[in-house]
Amino acid sequence: MTFQQIQQDVFRRLGYADSPASAISNRLNTFINRWHRRVLSLQGMASLRRVLVTQASVANQATYGIALNSIRWISETTNDRRLFQQTLGWYREHYPDPANATGTPQWWVPLGQSRIHTRPANASELFVISTSASDTGTAYVEVVRSTGYRRSLSVTMNGVTAVSMGAAITDIVDVVDFYVSAAAVGTITLREDSGTGTALSQIPIGATFPRFLRYALAPTPNSAVTYTIDGIVDVVDMANANDEPLAPHDFHDILADGAIYDEWVSRGREREARVLRADIELRIRRLRATLVEYAEDGRDDRLTFEETIKLPIT
Repeated sequence: MTFQQIQQDVFRRLGYADSPASAISNRLNTFINRWHRRVLSLQGMASLRRVLVTQASVANQATYGIALNSIRWISETTNDRRLFQQTLGWYREHYPDPANATGTPQWWVPLGQSRIHTRPANASELFVISTSASDTGTAYVEVVRSTGYRRSLSVTMNGVTAVSMGAAITDIVDVVDFYVSAAAVGTITLREDSGTGTALSQIPIGATFPRFLRYALAPTPNSAVTYTIDGIVDVVDMANANDEPLAPHDFHDILADGAIYDEWVSRGREREARVLRADIELRIRRLRATLVEYAEDGRDDRLTFEETIKLPIT
């Protein structure tokens, strides 16, 4: 079912016309997308959001960022190896100065979600630039200065001409937030030192803010290698009539039922809502049963290399 078909199912079952007042349709659309996110974020649903992407390392660069919700595997074919996950505590203990420990990475370390994919290399001034001359709205950043103080900066963008986020602020060591006042027409890039300096973050076309999952490679790569990353993408709300949920077609009714459940709860129709919720839970269990959970979700595949070689051979 398309988003429009799910909408019409909900409208009709609730006694509305196919095109109800905007306040009603907006509310029900929110309910549909809320259930889309609820279902896809449940345990056992990860296979519906799995993707394979590639990213190249840079010689002597330890940390990276990628627009994924989570990472399950990282591997590479240059040296035919899989990288094993380690904790941030382990990384800080074994690599207090990543720049002094280079080689072929054996581990990767999740560093959490961030608005930037790369931290400034040193205390810097920041610049913002777009690939479209139409991006003339306001860009905002929240930064950390070398003194440890936070500072909020904003500037009116000038399209393809780079502008400084604050010419007097040249000691920025980290970026907490980065966003723009209107959806990007082109790709908007935040750079350090100049309009052509190292890119720290990018806002894609149509978005108002970036989101990256940052990670470190250990030891720090001593050459460029292309890595294959098996990850989970963010859930994107449906907005266009022909958008389809990520769940299999046979289970799209869960979203319609979920929207009706939320509407009944908001109306105080608790008895009908409880009966419908029982049906929804049953459908969710059946959906989960149809999905294949891959081996990497098991305990053994989260072990480090050192742990795996201690397992008994059978």
